[in-house]
Amino acid sequence: MPRSVPEFLDLLKALNAEGVRYVVVGGLAMVLQGTTYVTYDLDIAPSPEDENVSAIVRALASLHPRPFQYVPGAPFVWDEKSFFGPAVELITEAGDVDILRVLPGLDSFEGLLARSEIRRIGELEIRIACLEDLIAMKAEAHKPKDLDHIRQLLALKELREKGN
Repeated sequence: MPRSVPEFLDLLKALNAEGVRYVVVGGLAMVLQGTTYVTYDLDIAPSPEDENVSAIVRALASLHPRPFQYVPGAPFVWDEKSFFGPAVELITEAGDVDILRVLPGLDSFEGLLARSEIRRIGELEIRIACLEDLIAMKAEAHKPKDLDHIRQLLALKELREKGN
């Protein structure tokens, strides 16, 4: 269970305000694609360029990010050096955020971006992973919960194909 109800809109607005290049992946992308999945964190795949990493740091700074395993009172500086490993898992005042630096099952960020779909949430425009990329990422992750996610995504894909 999450520490608090996530404020996805606050997180996404902060990223967009700083011009971060990213694609929403994971649970929120599944929801916006039409699945019944419920998610409590925001998963994004950002462009890996240094200037984009700096934009993420600026965007999340006011939301007081800290590592998922943060021990209260321990020293932590939120800056570009916080980005290491395949994923950066953060707790923020607006909810948990996973920044995926490695994209299992996909060719590249640029490929993910080119195949992504635009969604509007109120006045906010975001890019979400297409069904095929979500399926590929879930298949590569090999987590038990992903089997159900893949079934939902494949069923949604089949429904869309029949509708065309």
